[in-house]
Amino acid sequence: MLTRRAFTILMALSALPAYAKTDAMRIIVPYPAGGPLDASARFIAEKLTTANHRVIVENRPGAAGSRGMQAAKNAKPDGKTLVIGALATLAVNPYMQKDLPYQTSDFAPVALLSDAPNVLVMSAKRMASLGVSDASSLLQYIKNHPGKLNFASGGVGSAGHLAGEILRRGGFPIEHIPYAGAAAAQLSIFSGETDLLFDNWGNTREAVQSGKLKALAVTTATPFPALAVPTLQSLGIDCDLSTWFGLLAPKGTAALTTQNLYQLIADIFKDQTQQQVFERLAGGYDLRGPEAFSHWIDQEQVKYATLLKRLNLLTA
Repeated sequence: MLTRRAFTILMALSALPAYAKTDAMRIIVPYPAGGPLDASARFIAEKLTTANHRVIVENRPGAAGSRGMQAAKNAKPDGKTLVIGALATLAVNPYMQKDLPYQTSDFAPVALLSDAPNVLVMSAKRMASLGVSDASSLLQYIKNHPGKLNFASGGVGSAGHLAGEILRRGGFPIEHIPYAGAAAAQLSIFSGETDLLFDNWGNTREAVQSGKLKALAVTTATPFPALAVPTLQSLGIDCDLSTWFGLLAPKGTAALTTQNLYQLIADIFKDQTQQQVFERLAGGYDLRGPEAFSHWIDQEQVKYATLLKRLNLLTA
């Protein structure tokens, strides 16, 4: 007998175009394996896979996410290809990269999945070597030693990169060291290659809770209940950033198909346990359907176009 979840998935998949059921569905992740986006995509893929319908994850890193987004743009709009679209690829790259091989309008939103704070973290060893104990003393150190420290990020245009730029252009000179994804950026902190990192909570939670890294502040305007640390706003730095991402289909995918795909995902999260598992992987859980996700993207584009102009990063 089919389980209730399997039955629901099969019924929803049956509403997709007939040719969408002959091959595996794929979720493209425009970043390397590892990190919250990849882990979240694999979670969704696993939950949507049944005996008769496979869902696979395809990592397509490169060009700050553009390679994977272009691959999704060029896919058939038949319900068999989804892509993880995020802050960087949807609300930052269009304003920072010239000759971008895709536009946000090339996609049909399916579901926002997560909106998570970024956390300023350092290793206890590096903090001790600098004689800093919290965010305030770190900021004072940077003021007193301009250009001496650097910060890692998961790539140009990521929320972590922008948070560092806000700090740098706010009178705290630090050098940016971009990496290919969140996992590589965090490794650079562990190895001592870099000094500090603005990391997605989903990527850094385990390291913070185990004591490998120390959380000093969050980049959101409001406090984060899971961490007893100040916001950058409260320290006098005009910063309100988070890392968000969701699923999109190629432009031209039927509205009924995107709605059915959303219902498949929503069914997973009817189980509170699955919500909790996903929240730990992603750093945050915020499920919204196609129309709400489309509105979200529009608002974020306005917000980040303004921010990038303020930071003198508006190039495209």
